Amino acid sequence: MPTGTIPSGYALVAGLSNTGKSSLLNALTQTSISPVALQPASTRMPITAICTPGNAQICFVDTPPLESSYDWSIIDWVDVVVLVVDIKTFDKDLERPVVSNFLRRASTKPVILALGKSDYVKPEHRAAYVAKACHTNRFSGIVPVTPMLDYGISQLMDKVLQNIPMRNRLFPRSINTLNSKRFLVSEQIRTQLFSILPLEVAAETAVQVEETSQRDGRLYVRANLIVSRASSKGMLIGRKGQTLEHIKKLSSVAIGEFTGEECRLDLWVKVREAWTENKTDLLEFGYVC
Repeated sequence: MPTGTIPSGYALVAGLSNTGKSSLLNALTQTSISPVALQPASTRMPITAICTPGNAQICFVDTPPLESSYDWSIIDWVDVVVLVVDIKTFDKDLERPVVSNFLRRASTKPVILALGKSDYVKPEHRAAYVAKACHTNRFSGIVPVTPMLDYGISQLMDKVLQNIPMRNRLFPRSINTLNSKRFLVSEQIRTQLFSILPLEVAAETAVQVEETSQRDGRLYVRANLIVSRASSKGMLIGRKGQTLEHIKKLSSVAIGEFTGEECRLDLWVKVREAWTENKTDLLEFGYVC
C-alpha cells in the first residue's frame, strides 16, 4: 500500500423518482446539502457532498431520476454505485427498462442495492426482502435503509467503503462539495416552490440567484423566480404578496439550515415566455437538455 493513500473515491446515488435519493445522500454525509421534496423528480442536476468517514474520503453524487434524459456517462468515472429502490416494489422496479438499462451500463462497477422506505415493512420481514434481492446475483451488497430514521445508514456506508479504492486524497479537507454555493442556494429555493405552488407551476419556475454576500454575520441573497407564462406571475406573488412572502420565509429557513448562517432573502418574480422550450434558456438556468 503506497504511503499516504486512503480509501478515496466517488459514489453515485441513483434511482427512480421519489425513492429517497436526496434524503439518503444527506443521511450518508450528515448534511442537508441536497434539497428534499415530497414531489417526485425534484433533483435536476447532480449534487455532490464530500464526507470523511474515519480516514476515508468519499464524494457522493446525487443524480436526477433514472426516468430523466440525464447523460449517464457519469457512471464511467465513479467507483461504486448505490441504486435506491422502494423495498415494497423493488422486484418489479428492477425489471423496468430504465433500471435494466442503467444496470447494464453500470455492469463493470460494484452496485449496492439500497432498499429504501424500509420502515414500510415490519422489521422481522426485512431479511426476507434482502434474501429475495440476493437471488438476482446482481449486487455487491443489499441494505434496507430509512434515511429519516437513520436506519441502515452506517451499514450502507460500510458497504460503500469496502468498494472505494486506495489512492491519494482527492480533495482538500476543507471542501465539502463540488457545486457552487450559488447553485446550491438556488436549489434550496426551488425545492420550496413544490411545497407551495401547483406542480405544473413549480416545475416551470426557474430560480436565478443574482447575488450573494455576507454582512454582519448574515447571508444576503437576491434571487429571481422566472416563470414561463405571464399568467403564472400573479400566482407566485399571491394576494397582497402573501404567496411570495411564504416562499421567502420557507426558503430563508432552508438556506439557513444548509449554510449554517442566518439568511436574508430578497425575491423577485419575472417572466420569460416559454423558457422551458428554449434550449438556451434551459442551459442558462442550469437544466439538463
